[in-house]
Amino acid sequence: MNQSLDDLLDSMPDENAPKEEINAFVEQVLSTPGGEDLIRDFAGKITDGGALDTMLKEEEAKLGNLKLESPARLIFRIELPQTKPLLWRRFSLPSDCTYFHLHCAIQDSFGWQDSHLHRFEIWENGRRELTFSLGREDESLDDDYCEIENGILDLFRENIFEFTYLYDFEEKWRHRVIIEDLVEAGIKGTSKKTTAHLHCGEGHGPPEGCGGIRGFAEFLEGRHPMCEHFDAAILEKFKTEQPDVSKIVLRDPAEVLRRK
Repeated sequence: MNQSLDDLLDSMPDENAPKEEINAFVEQVLSTPGGEDLIRDFAGKITDGGALDTMLKEEEAKLGNLKLESPARLIFRIELPQTKPLLWRRFSLPSDCTYFHLHCAIQDSFGWQDSHLHRFEIWENGRRELTFSLGREDESLDDDYCEIENGILDLFRENIFEFTYLYDFEEKWRHRVIIEDLVEAGIKGTSKKTTAHLHCGEGHGPPEGCGGIRGFAEFLEGRHPMCEHFDAAILEKFKTEQPDVSKIVLRDPAEVLRRK
């Protein structure tokens, strides 16, 4: 591909450009040496069976796995150990939820920004047996499985009711995940909708980048450098008042996945 075509592609109009501008750009590409081959190659990729077509179908399949239909619901209690007072949330999800649904609910209910790596860890007899993640966050883990393609109900059937959610591999926010119950929708305060439902909780989630459990403790005591960016009255409310869970929005996991 010659330099003139490279320069032309750098000035490609965006998707909101007028149709006339886009058509003119395509004609200019076709008339430029190498342009016709470029268009032909791209067309081959997006046709049935092409590389881009295959990739799009794989993404659609992933989104399809996120559609929830179960009338039964799993009730979860999520705790952040070593926080004083204990920071926790309780929410429910349809029983056909995947680990990715749970990931999104944890992120939103604790106020995390989903800006770091994460994984779910299943421990037995002091050993980590399985992990579930969005991808191969750690290539050394040969027991890592896709969190989109695997459902949590399988654990419940194996009588495993507790596991770990690790967020941010540097600050190591280890959440204790407890499956409290499996009930019919509408029972024990659960929603009849096929979406995540936040029941209750205590404590405001830690600010991102505060340095883990120790840093969060310093933040609550007013000794952390981040405290300088908060008004004293806001810090006091953060320490003494409970969050209004009715104002916490739990996002649609399919929309979260589309933006990754």
